[in-house]
Amino acid sequence: MLRPGQRLGDRYRLDARIGAGGMGEVWRAVDVLLDRTVAVKAMLPGVADDPDFARRFLVEAKAMASVNHPAVASIHDYGHSDGLTFLVMEFVDGQSLSQILARHGRLSPADTMHLVAQAADGLQAVHECGIVHRDIKPANLLVRPNGTLLITDFGISRRHDASLLTASGAVLGTPTYLSPEQVLGRPATALSDVYSLGLAAYECLTGQRPFTGDNPYAIALQRVQSVPRALGDDVPQPVRAVVERALATEPADRWPSAAALAAAARWSSGTVPHPPAPVPVAGPAVPAPPVPGPSVAGPPLSAPPVAGPSVTVPPPGSVTPVRGRSTQRRWAVLTGAVVLVLVAGLTALQVVGDGTGSPADADPTRPNATPSAVPDGFTACGAELCPTTPLCWGGLVAISGTAMPPRKANCAGEHSWETFAAIRRPDDAADLPQDELLAHPTIAVACSSSVLAARSAEPAGTRAWVRDAWPIELPADQGWLVHCLARPESGGSKGPAFRPA
Repeated sequence: MLRPGQRLGDRYRLDARIGAGGMGEVWRAVDVLLDRTVAVKAMLPGVADDPDFARRFLVEAKAMASVNHPAVASIHDYGHSDGLTFLVMEFVDGQSLSQILARHGRLSPADTMHLVAQAADGLQAVHECGIVHRDIKPANLLVRPNGTLLITDFGISRRHDASLLTASGAVLGTPTYLSPEQVLGRPATALSDVYSLGLAAYECLTGQRPFTGDNPYAIALQRVQSVPRALGDDVPQPVRAVVERALATEPADRWPSAAALAAAARWSSGTVPHPPAPVPVAGPAVPAPPVPGPSVAGPPLSAPPVAGPSVTVPPPGSVTPVRGRSTQRRWAVLTGAVVLVLVAGLTALQVVGDGTGSPADADPTRPNATPSAVPDGFTACGAELCPTTPLCWGGLVAISGTAMPPRKANCAGEHSWETFAAIRRPDDAADLPQDELLAHPTIAVACSSSVLAARSAEPAGTRAWVRDAWPIELPADQGWLVHCLARPESGGSKGPAFRPA
């Protein structure tokens, strides 16, 4: 039984208990050696003999120690004392997001996007260390009085090279905040964390959870049967678009990374004056107008929530790629397995569509420039244009169907997407939303899986990569290219994957 004044490791003096859970208790303590306030999480003696709980506790220590980011709580020490295993962490003088919501009911769109952007920044750092949090929820997001946020509780996180820490088939995570793939018993990925953060954002904006039911299993079942209830008109359209894409049932339809979600959140709330991370070329043909929003300087949560700020809404459009009817049919089939997964721990199988477009007719959709007009950095290779040097990008952001200029990335380092081909944008594709470009006949052929395989340095390794089409304007009024992009299904990549022409 822990008590005030007790010392652990003859160094950490416990002052007051500030929380308790199934695994242990969290205390505010003093590091008497360095004379600083810390948080001590001690594993309860009743679970210390359980190998799974002991391993989970050690995993939390290692996971937190491997991440160095302002939005992730720092770990100071890990040890044993008087039969107790404990973890010493940075002490956060603040409240959990769940406590803030319990007091205020809901937050303004600007405050919500401010917190989402910080949390997504932290998640990106976590994911880059090969870790999936798997339990993102308001209770695990701590907010300081100045509005800065920290991600905590990595007790059920998982490294890409680690095994599950519970019995085979068990579902880890809080049912209310599980992603659809977690509900089905599939491994959680970085995009599962993106979904869970979207659920937290929805709760901030509405004061309610997007799915309700009589019990946790009924709530989890809804995750694969229906989409969340629509956000109200008091939430600005750009903010709705950010949250709705994060909550896409299919992982491939969500923001491609936590970094992309962070950039979209800042842009949608008007906390950045320009589209996220632009390349040094002119903007899109139909640019999304600036989205005014209140300043986020100072403590953004000190006042009760207010109505959302007035915004200029970009042209309406879908925020998720068109995947065809197979998506709905696939999830409808898998829904029947959910109860078995939740009760018996069975894993459902996933059927993945090919995703290639239909063949193009020769004449009606030809590109809008003569074949001899080859832009700098490209060369003609058949009907397409191919980069003369590897061309890589960070996360992609589209607001209400309007593509934002992507950020160039060093192909030798970590990046999200790589161009494997490009074509001049067809005239009849100029007004298409970004998420409909890949369905255009000419673009579908140029960006097909067969072209990807032909340009790949290792076709077997890129066969399952996700493809997309992205419009990028050329400098000096040279028109537009549609870049055929690809990335690994699991997220980012390192090193060029396609052969330069």
